[in-house]
Amino acid sequence: MHKSILIFLLSLSVFSLSAFAEEWSKTYQVGDKPSLHVDTNDASVEITRGVRRTISARVSADGYTIGGSGIRVTERQDADKIDLQIHVPNSWGIHISTHRGVRIEVQVPPDTALDLHSGDGHIRVDGTAGQARLDTGDGHIEVRNFNGALNAHTGDGSMTIDGVLSDVNLRTGDGHIDLTVRPGSKMSTGWVIHTSDGRVQARLPQDFAAEIYAHTGDGHIQFDMPVTVNGAIEHSRIRGKINGGGPLLEITTGDGSISISQF
Repeated sequence: MHKSILIFLLSLSVFSLSAFAEEWSKTYQVGDKPSLHVDTNDASVEITRGVRRTISARVSADGYTIGGSGIRVTERQDADKIDLQIHVPNSWGIHISTHRGVRIEVQVPPDTALDLHSGDGHIRVDGTAGQARLDTGDGHIEVRNFNGALNAHTGDGSMTIDGVLSDVNLRTGDGHIDLTVRPGSKMSTGWVIHTSDGRVQARLPQDFAAEIYAHTGDGHIQFDMPVTVNGAIEHSRIRGKINGGGPLLEITTGDGSISISQF
């Protein structure tokens, strides 16, 4: 009898802790060209398109408290510039909770410049335009319905990028890269797509013009589009021109195949 009560109380405690969650939220009024900076040591960051002149931020914490000795939220507004810093305490010790995690969700006007950093967590951006700088130490990066210049880096994670692009710099230490360049994209300078370990798949519009350099340390290179090759054709290295050439499109992987096609 006593053993059954103990098991019941322990189960109830586990349920209560695993269901425990807190939230912090705030709304900011901004002008036509706002910017958002988010910096966190251990949380995922998700940005979606909202309404003009309003930035709405929310921090959801499962298994953590917000404030006091828990998660520290530091926020600041300087005219059209919003700065959010979210520090998650170290999770030392044994936790009965089955789930602990922090998610930062921000709705922004479409033309918001983004500067996002996470020490450990994925970054997702959907529906924004302008300039975006994304960096995570450990986590995947996903960008969809984007229009503008993109600089993205992850120390360990895959990338999925889809949009109308101008400047592009994509680097991952370990993970594949899927890049879809939509019609209307135009290179204003050279692009770099690099993974130290993983495949690269790039889909380009029919009228996309570039000089291309592709290299893999261990894998094959496949072109499903017309390319005028400069010099000898090698198994692991190709240089050529697409639609007469243009700025340099550099695609490299330390270990993985490269596939470049039209749509």
